[in-house]
Parts: sequence; C-alpha cells; structure tokens
Amino acid sequence: MEWKTNWLEKTDDTDDLKKQLQTEGFDAYQWSGRPGGKYLDYIHTQDEVLCVLSGTAEVKVDEETDTIKRGDRIDVPANTYHSLTVTSTEPLVVLTGMRKS
Repeated sequence: MEWKTNWLEKTDDTDDLKKQLQTEGFDAYQWSGRPGGKYLDYIHTQDEVLCVLSGTAEVKVDEETDTIKRGDRIDVPANTYHSLTVTSTEPLVVLTGMRKS
C-alpha cells in the first residue's frame, strides 16, 4: 500500500516526529479517537498525515483497507475519501496534520 509506511524506522521520539512533519509542511497536532469510534467517508482539500502513537484502527483510503497500529504512518492525498474505525479497547492516539497551503 503506497499510503502506509512506518515512522518508527526513522525515529522513536514523538517530538522528533512532530518536527519532521512540520518540515514536510504539515500543521502537526495530537488527536485521539475513542474505542469503537467511526469516522466514515470524509475528504479534505489538503494532504493529510496520521502517525499512530498507540491503539489500533481499520483504515480505508480510496478503495484499499488495512489495519494500523503504533508506528504506522498514513498519507492521504488531498480530495481522497477515507474512513477510520478504532478497533482497540484503548483510544487511538495519532500525531496528525494537514499540509499547509
């Protein structure tokens, strides 16, 4: 899957990860999704990135679906439908951001 990579291969420090995302042009912030939470078929006009810090979820980007866990990075291109369902019993915590215009 072209949209899924692993950020732990480059660093295991979330402050370094946030700085990296900022150098890539993202406004990075931490977000949390409740267990069982469903965020279905949404779309943004900017590129979005999600880096999983803890928890698990099922993610659908365009027509591809996969499970994400700590260390996974999801890059969603602008104007691409995507969905996320938290599958862990703990909250899904991600460092996320939208690319600055």
